[in-house]
Amino acid sequence: MAELRELSASHCVLLAVQYATEANISSLRALTARRRDALDAGLILRILLTYLPESLDPSQYTEYLHEIITGSRLPPDDELGVALDTSPVKDVPESKARRKAYKLYLLPLTHSLYQAEPALDPLTSFLIHRSHRIDAETGLLDMVPQLVVPFLDHSDDLRLWFISTVLPLLRLGYEYYSQSSIPSLESFAQMKGRRALDTQLSNLRRADAKSPDLRDPARDLRGVVGPWMCGSNERKRRKLDTSHRRASIDQSHQQGQEQDDWESLFQWLTSTAKDDFALTSSAILSWDGPEDMDLGGYDGGQVYIDEDHQRQLESRYAQSALASLYVVETKDRQTLQRAHSVLVRLGSLLSMDEPRDLHIDVESLPTHDLGAPLPNEYTPSLVQEENMLGPENFLTKPSPKSIHLLELFIFSACLLSSMEYEISIREAAKLYLHHDHAEQFALLKKILHSLSSGPKKDANQWTAFRSRLLWLWNWGTSGQKDRRGIFPCVDGQTIETEIFKALLESSHYGLAIQLYIQIVSEQRPLPLEEIEKIVLATAMHHYDNASNGNRTRGGMKRASDMIATFSPYFPKSTRFQRVQALFAATHALSFYSLILQHGVPFQPVNIRVSKDPLSLLRKVLQQNRRSYTHLDDLISIGQNLVISQPATLMDTESKESPLGPADTEEKKAAAERRVIGMAIEAALDEDDFETAYSYVVNRLSGFTDSPPISSSASTYSLDSNDSDDEEGVQEVWRAAFLAGRHQSSPMSVSGQWGGSTARPDLRRLEQRMELLSQAILLAPPSHLQEVLDIWRDCETEMTRLLKHETAAEERFNDMADRRVPGSFANETVAAVQPRREVGRGAVEEAPMGLFDVARGAAAAFSKSAFPLRASNRPAPAQQTQNQQTRGAVSPPGRGSLDLASDSGSADEGGRVRRRDMVANAVTGGLASGLGWVLGATPVQNPERES
Repeated sequence: MAELRELSASHCVLLAVQYATEANISSLRALTARRRDALDAGLILRILLTYLPESLDPSQYTEYLHEIITGSRLPPDDELGVALDTSPVKDVPESKARRKAYKLYLLPLTHSLYQAEPALDPLTSFLIHRSHRIDAETGLLDMVPQLVVPFLDHSDDLRLWFISTVLPLLRLGYEYYSQSSIPSLESFAQMKGRRALDTQLSNLRRADAKSPDLRDPARDLRGVVGPWMCGSNERKRRKLDTSHRRASIDQSHQQGQEQDDWESLFQWLTSTAKDDFALTSSAILSWDGPEDMDLGGYDGGQVYIDEDHQRQLESRYAQSALASLYVVETKDRQTLQRAHSVLVRLGSLLSMDEPRDLHIDVESLPTHDLGAPLPNEYTPSLVQEENMLGPENFLTKPSPKSIHLLELFIFSACLLSSMEYEISIREAAKLYLHHDHAEQFALLKKILHSLSSGPKKDANQWTAFRSRLLWLWNWGTSGQKDRRGIFPCVDGQTIETEIFKALLESSHYGLAIQLYIQIVSEQRPLPLEEIEKIVLATAMHHYDNASNGNRTRGGMKRASDMIATFSPYFPKSTRFQRVQALFAATHALSFYSLILQHGVPFQPVNIRVSKDPLSLLRKVLQQNRRSYTHLDDLISIGQNLVISQPATLMDTESKESPLGPADTEEKKAAAERRVIGMAIEAALDEDDFETAYSYVVNRLSGFTDSPPISSSASTYSLDSNDSDDEEGVQEVWRAAFLAGRHQSSPMSVSGQWGGSTARPDLRRLEQRMELLSQAILLAPPSHLQEVLDIWRDCETEMTRLLKHETAAEERFNDMADRRVPGSFANETVAAVQPRREVGRGAVEEAPMGLFDVARGAAAAFSKSAFPLRASNRPAPAQQTQNQQTRGAVSPPGRGSLDLASDSGSADEGGRVRRRDMVANAVTGGLASGLGWVLGATPVQNPERES
C-alpha cells in the first residue's frame, strides 16, 4: 500500500496500462480505486478502450465500468485481499516514466463516426467505440449486447444506437440468416438510404422462392428495417452536420436533396415489385407499415416516430403499395390474384370498403362513379416508375377514387385474361390514359381475333365474351358521354360491329342473328343496313381467300353457308342475289380445269379482279377438251357472272341501282349469245364443224331479230378476242361467219358422213353457204366484203364440184345409153335422175350463180333455222327504210328477179318475207361492194320514187 502511494501519476498510468494489457481487471480496479488522484474516469476509459483485449468477455468488466461512471468507493484493502504488483514500474525513473506516459497512445472515447455528436457522454462514447473495436478486431458482434445492454438505461442515445445499428446486424447475422455474411459494424453504421436497405433485404432476393421459411419479408421489415429506421433522424442529423463542416456548397446541396431512409424504403418496395412482385406483395400483405416494428424489447417504452410523422409515413406506405401494382409487367392470372389481395389489404389499411371478390361473372363486376372525366393533361407518363410516387399522382395517391380505379384495372386485366388475351395492370392503365383511338381499336381487334382463331367456343361462351367486352368499354356505366373503360375512344357501334364480325368468323350465325337481327328492343345494337354490309363483306373476304371454287369446301363453303343463312332476312337485297349468282358461277367453274397466266391455278378472286369475267369462259373452252359440248352449263355460268357484276359487287361509294326484270333478261340474253359464240369458236378449233353448225342453226336462231350494227359504230375485228361487245348481233353474225369459213379436214368430213349416200363435201359446202347467208344478213356493211369473199370461194368450189359431178353423170349416162336399146333410152335415164337441191328443204332449181345460191340459202334458213315470226316481221315502211339504209338495189338478171312475185312472197298485210330481206341485203351489199364482179346495176325503188 505504501509502495502504491509512492508511485507518481506517470507511474500509475503506466501501471494501469500494464494491468489493462494483461486483462487484470481486479488489479486495475484496485489501482483506480486507490489512486483517484492520478487516474480519473475519462483516462481509465481511454486506457480500457485502447489496451484492454477486445476478446475479453464483457461481463468481466461491465461492473467495473459501472463503478467508474458512478464513482462509488471500493471496500478497505483487507476486505479486497488484493495485492498489487508494482514491479513493472517501480524501478523506472520519474523522468523516464513521465516521458513514457506523455508518449503513450490512447484512443479517443468518441468514435470518428460520432464526433459530430457532442451530446454523447463518456460512457456512451466508450461503449459505442468499444463495440466497434470488438467487432473490428474479433468479428464477435454477439459480444456487443453483453457490453451495451446493461447500460441501455444510462443513455437514450446509447439505446437508440444499439437498436438502430447493432440490433439489425445481430438479427441478420445470427438470427435470421446465420449462414450469410454481414457487413462490419463500422461499415453498416455508415450506410444510409437505398444502400443500407439493399444490404438488409438482399437475403430476401437470394432466398429460394420455394423455401417459405427463408423468405419472410414482413419479418425482415419488422425486425431489421424497422429498428434501423429508428435512427433515421440521427443519421440525417449527422449527415447534415458533416456536410456543413466538411463538404462544399454544391456537395451540401446535393446531399440535402437525398431522400431519407423511409422514402428509400418506399422506393425499394416499388422497384422490387417490377422484378419480384411476389416478394413485394408478400411484404405488403404481412407488414402493417411504419408502425409495425420489432425492437426486441430494447425500446424501453420509447417512441421514435411521432404521431404526425406516423400518419405521413402510413400514407406514403399506402402510395408505395399502390405504385407497386402499376409497375408490374407480368400478365399471368396468379399475378392478378396477388394484386387483388394487395388491393384488399390496402382497403383494410385505409379503413375503406373491401373490394369485391375477383370473379369474372358480368353480374358481379364492379361499377364505380369516378366523377368527372380525366383532364387531357393526364397522360401515360403517370405510370412511369419515376413518377409513381409523385405526391400529386392521382393513380397512387391514397383515396377512394384511386382504390376504385385500381380495382377496375385489375378486373379489366382479369376479364381480358379470361378471353385469351393477357394484359398487365400497367398496360390497362396506359390504355385508360392514352387517348389513342387506333391503339384501342387495334387491341379490340386483336382480342376478338384470338377468340375467333383459337379453340372453338360455344354460343354461351360468346354471349359471355360480348357482355365482358361491353363492360370493358364502359365499366358498367350507362350513357355515351361519360363512358369509361379501356376502350374509351372507340364508340359503341364499332364495338358491336367487331363483335358481330367475330361471330361470323366463328361461324356462330344463329347467335349473331339472335343478338343482332331478331332482338326485340327499342334500339338495335346495329342497323340492318350495317349488318347487311358486314355479312357481305365477310362472305366476300372468305370468297377472295378461297383456293378452290367448290362451295362444299374451304373458304367457299364458309362464304356460301353464310350467305345462305342470312339471305332469308334480306329478301329484297339485290346484293345478296348477286352474291348467290356469283357463288353459283364459281362453283360450276370449279369442275373445269383452268390455269391462268404463269401457271397459276384458277382461284375465285380471279373473277372479282377481272374486268371481263366472261373472258374466263374462253380460257375454259381452250383448256378443257370438248367442254363446248356442255353449252347449257357454260351459258348458266356466263349469265350468273353477268348478273352478279363481280367487279362492283362491294362498291359502297355509289348507291346500288338494282336491275329490273327486263334489264336482267337482256343481260342474260347477251351473255348467252356471247357464250354460244365462244362455244362455236371452241368447236371449230377442235374441228367439230357439225356441233358449231348446230349451235348456229339451233341456238343462235332466236337472236337474229336484233337490228344490225351500223358501220359507223362497228369496230369489231373478226380475228380479235375482245370481249367488250354489247350487241348480240355481232356474236351471231361473227359465229355464223367463222363457221361458214371453216374448212374441215377431209378425215373429219368423211368420218362424220361415213354412213350417208350423199356427197359429204357437197353437203358441207351447202352448210357453210347456209351459214354465210346468215352472216350476210347480219354483218355490218363494213364487213360484207370479207363475208362475200368467202362466199365467192365457196361458190367457186361448189361450181367445181357440180361440174365434176355433172361430168360424172354424163359419163354414167353415156354408159347407160350404150347399154339400153331403143329410142327412149335417154328419157328413161333422165327420169330416174333426182333433181339436186340447194339447202335443206329448197324447192328452187339448183343454183347456178351467186344470187341463186343466196336465194336458196335464205329460203332454206326461212324454213328451218330461222322461221319467220309474224310478231317480228318488219312493216313495209321500215323495210323500205332498212333497204335505203343498207343501199339495197335490185340488179337485173336471172338471180335478181323480183322475188316479191314468188309464190307466198307477201302476205295479206303487205309484210315482206325474211328471204326477201336476205335477197335485198345480198344484192344491196353486192351493189355497194362487189357489184362490179357481176355487173349489177341498181333499180330505183318504186315506193321511194313515189
